[in-house]
Amino acid sequence: MIVEIVISEIDFRIKENIRYARIKAGIDQVTLAQRIGVSEGYIGGIENLKNPAKANIRLLSRIAVALGLDSYSEIMPKKVIKNDIVRLRLDLFNINTRSQVVDANGNIPERLKELSKVKLSDKEYQLFKDEKQAYCTIIE
Repeated sequence: MIVEIVISEIDFRIKENIRYARIKAGIDQVTLAQRIGVSEGYIGGIENLKNPAKANIRLLSRIAVALGLDSYSEIMPKKVIKNDIVRLRLDLFNINTRSQVVDANGNIPERLKELSKVKLSDKEYQLFKDEKQAYCTIIE
């Protein structure tokens, strides 16, 4: 499935890193939600790239503790993100992301391919800010 999302690039990277860290820790969304005191749907929303939900700093801290991480760097981007709001075109693969998906070798399979990334123009950003720009558009 090809989708375009308009998102803060740092939020996109954190969403992906939370999912990866959760699967690496060997727990599903339900278990993580129970450990941090939120609904399964909330965790699902954070990990779902088609959903604009995101984690605040306090929740990131609770997630890091619940996953037994040694450092916040395991869920934060590895480098400073230069762009703010971007339009990402993604090819989302058909993978069950609620559970702890690993392949036969114990690797976490990729769930998407980033096809393009474009920084929003000032006009596009204003439309997004005014909620006149869709967060997610399904292309095919």
